[in-house]
Amino acid sequence: MTTSTIEARLRSLEDERAILQTLYLYGHSLDDGREDVFMDCWTPDAVLHWPDRPPIAGVAALREAFRAHSHAPLAWHKHMLFLPRVRVEGDRAVVDSMFARLDRYASGPAVRSFGRYRDVLLRCADGRWRLQERIAEREATRGDVAPVR
Repeated sequence: MTTSTIEARLRSLEDERAILQTLYLYGHSLDDGREDVFMDCWTPDAVLHWPDRPPIAGVAALREAFRAHSHAPLAWHKHMLFLPRVRVEGDRAVVDSMFARLDRYASGPAVRSFGRYRDVLLRCADGRWRLQERIAEREATRGDVAPVR
């Protein structure tokens, strides 16, 4: 095994870890209400496709969507991301993963919705991986909405 092969393999693992950190930060920051962290997950020209809404494109629209979304401590929920499949293509990555949103209902915690994320990330000039596009494909959702605290 050559040094360059080991270096390439290490770079691939580091890229995948960095990509996953961005995807995890999306959920943590949205649930916790950390706008600065949420906004740092996106490229300036990013597009977010939430179900049943027009595309949310660009920094100003993403910030507005973040501010309109519920956050702790007024509403307790968790965006869970799991089973990500990451494909790195140079400075671009495509990730397919599954998600579930857990909400706090009067009867206790429950899954509110689940589905898939289809993501495109770019390695930015500062070396950080950021979302250029996220498509949230909701496959199922509860009809009742969890009460805001």
